[in-house]
Amino acid sequence: MPFFLGRGEKQHSVEESNTTRLVTKLRWIVESINGRIKFFRYLDKVLPTNQVPHIRDYVHIACSLINRYFKPMNIGDPEADELLGAKMLFLSKQINELKNKVENDGLDKRSYKWSKIDSTDFDIEFPRLNEEELRNLTLGTYQTEDGKIIHRRTL
Repeated sequence: MPFFLGRGEKQHSVEESNTTRLVTKLRWIVESINGRIKFFRYLDKVLPTNQVPHIRDYVHIACSLINRYFKPMNIGDPEADELLGAKMLFLSKQINELKNKVENDGLDKRSYKWSKIDSTDFDIEFPRLNEEELRNLTLGTYQTEDGKIIHRRTL
């Protein structure tokens, strides 16, 4: 279950954020499957109580039709998915160097010293990432608020 902010809290801790990301990654797959099952109008609504004994049969029928006529959800490699999961767990346990820098340098305080700069003050080259490097950095699929998938990696 993802963490929720308590009263007066403005931000999750690093550990809570990492755990929530891991839960969200897993829940996205589950909700995608649920969305396919709810494609069938009868299963998209609350069923009458006299239908409870038959729900399992209805879901089996719906899933059989989905498996036969829909594109598969999982076209990936189970070993690669397992490695991705292990990588996500490993990275979630690492020390957050950016958080440490923000706290140590007092960058989380509300007082700032602004100074004028222009492009000649810095010689920064931003990296250009290919699709594989971007996939490794983002660890898979992410969705925008309007529902568009930024990078699709089917699981």
